[in-house]
Amino acid sequence: MSNVQKFAQALATDAALLEAYNASPEKVMLEYGLTKEEVNMILSGDMSALKKQLGDQEMKSFVVIATPSEK
Repeated sequence: MSNVQKFAQALATDAALLEAYNASPEKVMLEYGLTKEEVNMILSGDMSALKKQLGDQEMKSFVVIATPSEK
């Protein structure tokens, strides 16, 4: 399982992590251990790259991190 997959699963089960992510997505992803490249891929919203990384053709597990709230 990739770091991105683990992060997506953690967001789905850890309310504190999700709250911190909503406040500062890049900071939280880097602190979680994602690489700068993984962070940039997520923030770019490149669905082709995300599908390849997650192995989830329906993108069910990734909707939350692909669309962080804008302030």
